[in-house]
Amino acid sequence: MEFVDGVNLRQMIDGGELDSQQALQLVPQVCAALQYAHDEGIVHRDIKPENILVDSKGRVKIADFGLAKLNTTDANYFTLTGTPKYMVPEQFEGSHQVDHRADIYSLGVVIYELLTGELPIGRFPVPSEKSDVDERLDGVVLRTLEKDPG
Repeated sequence: MEFVDGVNLRQMIDGGELDSQQALQLVPQVCAALQYAHDEGIVHRDIKPENILVDSKGRVKIADFGLAKLNTTDANYFTLTGTPKYMVPEQFEGSHQVDHRADIYSLGVVIYELLTGELPIGRFPVPSEKSDVDERLDGVVLRTLEKDPG
């Protein structure tokens, strides 16, 4: 396991170290790291700020693959896993199918929290209403948070 000299996103969020523009600089790296895992056939199943590390040079690493599964032809895993605030709503409604789309939903929750400082619970405002980000980003974030995006 690689040692990462840095902090996790939770520490950055709670410490008030990130404004929305700094957060946006991290998002592509997080997306690329998650895409790499998915390309390798790995579903993380616990994407959250505590599991996203930023090293002293500003490079992003995804950590804690303890709940990860290989995405095989039997890609639907029927185990309720993850951190509830970051899990897809369908898991709470009886569908325990977890594939790469669950990671994308969790990533959307993380991005929303990075930009607004809040979790997208219930009826929530779009990111551009809570921070100084371009309105065009709203659609991207909302797409990741769609129920059953199919």
